[in-house]
Amino acid sequence: MAALSIENVKKSYGSTQVLKGINIAIEKGEFLVLIGPSGCGKSTMMNSIAGLESITEGRILIGGDDVTHANPKDRDIAMVFQSYALYPNMTVRGNISFGLEVRKMPKPEREKQVLKVAQLLQIEHLLERKPAQLSGGQRQRVAMGRALAREPKIYLFDEPLSNLDAKLRVEMRAEIKKLHQRLGTTIVYVTHDQVEAMTLADRIAVMRDGLLQQLASPQEIYDRPANMFVAGFMGSPPMNFIEVTIQSSESLTISAGDQQHQLPIPQGYDLSNYIGKSVILGIRPEMITEPVQHKAGLPEVSILQLKTLLTEAMGADTMVLTQLGDKELNCRINPSHGVQINQYSEFMFDMSKAVFFDPQTEVLI
Repeated sequence: MAALSIENVKKSYGSTQVLKGINIAIEKGEFLVLIGPSGCGKSTMMNSIAGLESITEGRILIGGDDVTHANPKDRDIAMVFQSYALYPNMTVRGNISFGLEVRKMPKPEREKQVLKVAQLLQIEHLLERKPAQLSGGQRQRVAMGRALAREPKIYLFDEPLSNLDAKLRVEMRAEIKKLHQRLGTTIVYVTHDQVEAMTLADRIAVMRDGLLQQLASPQEIYDRPANMFVAGFMGSPPMNFIEVTIQSSESLTISAGDQQHQLPIPQGYDLSNYIGKSVILGIRPEMITEPVQHKAGLPEVSILQLKTLLTEAMGADTMVLTQLGDKELNCRINPSHGVQINQYSEFMFDMSKAVFFDPQTEVLI
């Protein structure tokens, strides 16, 4: 039995439909990330699981029990909010133990649980402080501690790191990952940050306009996105899209002004129904690089001349914005390889992980 089942869930505000039939089954111990742009319905979905929003249609089951119409307190869930939501007049100890007090847990057990959670999150030295005396990262740990003390069936995280600075966000992301590995808890995590989604999730649910676009592992979503929206949303910089013409089962053509460029089609990719037709080629920036010796001569590799428009040094690599005809392409090269702005240079296209989309439906072929 899945830890959480979301069955054809719909939510409307008057005539505005926010969730349009969401179906997701989450296994016990799984870390699921809900991701999508602002207004896609992910927070509404989270609030519906928590019972903070009533749904218009469908069912929500937790541990096999139908909780569609149950009160939040009866759902056996714990939630960590973006805003921490700590009680300012209570110490860290009081904030963590408050929920246990409400549930009438005896004081000795309560103290034992608070200490256990504090040690897990490495905040024992903060137990007598109040929230105003804590940094943003410490407050977020306390908010997590309050949820962990409960030991519910499911933990819900609603954009918990969005108020933190970039360095702290990376540190807390690692802490949440380690916490999940140690405890094996079931977590549903909402974010708009695709790096958080890729690094934390066992599976990712990508949402758009109240619809589930794809539900899969991070690697599958990255390598085999279900459609052009997912391909463009997941990845930084996003996937490059190029309109191409399929010449045969082995090659395609890119038109760039009065020039034609040929590229190989990945082995095993069946585009026989599209010969003579246009499709959209999707290729990640890291598959367009400076020429490298170990790939030279491979059947799925070609070299094209591209004009460099812009470079961004990232330390480990350099992002290069190039131009092919009227199309701008993001490429990723070794920082030791020099390219000149407004000059043409050789770039190697590794087509082994290229994907193709139907230009009408924008769905993966």
